[in-house]
Amino acid sequence: MISLLIDTSNRPLSVALNKDGYCLAEINTTVKKTHSATVMVHISQLFDMTGYERKDIDRIIVARGPGSYTGVRIGVTVAKTLAHALGVDLYSVSSLAVITASSNREGILAPLFDGRRGNVYSAVHRVEHDEMEEVLPAGYRSLDALLEHMEGHQAHQLLLDGEEKFSENVASFLHTVPRVSTVEKYGSMLRQEDIHSMVPEYLKVSEAEKNWMERTQP
Repeated sequence: MISLLIDTSNRPLSVALNKDGYCLAEINTTVKKTHSATVMVHISQLFDMTGYERKDIDRIIVARGPGSYTGVRIGVTVAKTLAHALGVDLYSVSSLAVITASSNREGILAPLFDGRRGNVYSAVHRVEHDEMEEVLPAGYRSLDALLEHMEGHQAHQLLLDGEEKFSENVASFLHTVPRVSTVEKYGSMLRQEDIHSMVPEYLKVSEAEKNWMERTQP
């Protein structure tokens, strides 16, 4: 099975071609460039590197969020468009699960990234071998609340991008950026989607939506 995997949820961009769950080729960047201008270029480069063609794809796996509103929307839109055009199955995965998989660690792991104003997008996973279980569901919560929750786990590891400014407020963490090629083996974290009805998983409304709702409320 040939899978095309896409994650544009945050500043890093990660795309990969996997065969039977193993990486054939991947491109991972952490530069500040507009994902809409680069994601299709990088996907084309994957085909150039491997010799495969779009018609060879059996399914597409995309990070559904949470993350940057624009970033998540770009990845989901590209994945839905390609899945529809190629007539292949579409699967989604939490962008937080991608971070956990990318750490290549086992045990109690808490992926997180900046949600601004002292808040983070986060989850807690238990990983053993090729099994990943969600211990704390993905959510938008204060960094303090997450750190307090993690005190209840004797052995744990926080996973985050050390380039994010809020990392200064975290005493100990493992620098981890997404490598979407790593997530496919955790089949329990994949969710098959309807191409037409799938929507990104933002976990909170955008500031623009919040302001609109406040203006339109009677």
